[in-house]
Amino acid sequence: AGPHGASAEDDDFGGGHVKWGEEAPEEKKARLEEMFMVPGEVMSRRKKNVTKEDVQQAKEEYISLEWDDVFPKKPKERLRWLYKALQGAKEGRIKTPPLYDIIAHRKFIEGLKGNVATDVLNLIRGNLKLFSPKQQKQLTSDNFELFRKYAPINVLDSDEDEADAPPLPPPPEVVVEPKDKKRKHIEEEKRRREAEAREEEEAAMHSDDDVEAKRRRIFARGVERRVDPADGQAYTLEDFINEYGGRADKPPVEWENAHHTSFIFKQ
Repeated sequence: AGPHGASAEDDDFGGGHVKWGEEAPEEKKARLEEMFMVPGEVMSRRKKNVTKEDVQQAKEEYISLEWDDVFPKKPKERLRWLYKALQGAKEGRIKTPPLYDIIAHRKFIEGLKGNVATDVLNLIRGNLKLFSPKQQKQLTSDNFELFRKYAPINVLDSDEDEADAPPLPPPPEVVVEPKDKKRKHIEEEKRRREAEAREEEEAAMHSDDDVEAKRRRIFARGVERRVDPADGQAYTLEDFINEYGGRADKPPVEWENAHHTSFIFKQ
């Protein structure tokens, strides 16, 4: 359970979390001390020379359990945070109660959809053993909105009892690329498409078509954009991937669903 003094309206599970931003300072201090205390830990007074590599490693390993840090993140960044946090919990670097309090909170799953929502749920299902039996039950019940919307569905015949339904298949492994690696992959894909476009353009220039046909073909080349219903703005496939996940060869569901809004932006 989360901090005391919760409102039932702010928790999908019927209470147990204070409203985000309304936690008393002394409660926040006690919660932070609890989440970072490791039994038997001894602090040494001996000073250690800190290198740049040490600082970089500390940054990479640091996992914030502050609601003010986690909840405002964009969906894709929350997925990256969850992947890192679950790794930290498996390695014993963070405690699971505060981690559960975050992922069970409706603010954490707010705005998650498509591939990102599915990946978040699969990460949780794949690491259920980190949590208590009671927490596991909550995270795999219809009380948890993410599970209710995105969990696999067993198809039963009309005469079959729901209690006899087979267990859900194990979730697929989810691998979340670091942000820098993801950006590098997108840039490489962009360069590849640009190179292909140049080759096609050169081939068209050396074809037997008349000049006007060549001109129209070149002029028609551009960048496809589709409208995201979330804000009504047009974005490229790369923009959709950055926001919702997926790859160039496996675009996110949101991109596919917006095919009727497609248009070419002339370069």
